[in-house]
Amino acid sequence: MIVKVCGVRTAEIAEVAVEAGADWIGIVFEPRSPRHAAEADARAVVAAVAGRADLVGVLVEPSSATCDELAARYRLSAVQAHGDVPRDLVSRCDVPVIRGINADSAEAAFTVDWWPDGLILLDAAPDADGGLPGGTGRRLPPEWAAEVARHRRILLAGGLGPETVADAIARVRPHGVDASSGLEREPGVKDAGLVRAYVRTARAAFDVLAEQGSVSAEGAIR
Repeated sequence: MIVKVCGVRTAEIAEVAVEAGADWIGIVFEPRSPRHAAEADARAVVAAVAGRADLVGVLVEPSSATCDELAARYRLSAVQAHGDVPRDLVSRCDVPVIRGINADSAEAAFTVDWWPDGLILLDAAPDADGGLPGGTGRRLPPEWAAEVARHRRILLAGGLGPETVADAIARVRPHGVDASSGLEREPGVKDAGLVRAYVRTARAAFDVLAEQGSVSAEGAIR
């Protein structure tokens, strides 16, 4: 049961997320994103986390060399790859790869082009104006995500925050949840109160499912 806070750019927010109980902290390395972490930002987050949570690097259509270089530099436990990602990226990277999928239909959500035992992040499709994949802030229809979650491990993303995450967990029963834009005062600027409330609410919702025997308690990347 994974609770991930993504798009973290400051030591303060990293500390808040970890203290609240987040399992994974996402650092965005895509320069076009408002959540992009520059070198100093990323190093500050790594220092603040100090091994208390797993760090995940978020990239768009990365090469295996980029994935491995960033993993070594920032002690990443995994990379999350969005966009046009070849299936063999998994075998070419030394670091585990989480596949980010932005679905615009139930069929697209139920992907068959990624390793069946691989972890995927399921998010809504970007706007038609050609926005970046990932971090759309739009909610995925829960019935689409629930159907996928019945067959494979997913991280559910898209429009999640303190007021929506418990319902999403109850309806979809995912392996984990991921929030970013729903925790912000403005694009790229996280609100500590929203981060804290989201993590604690998600943890409580997963505890309910665990008591019911509906989800695995395992939160490791592998």
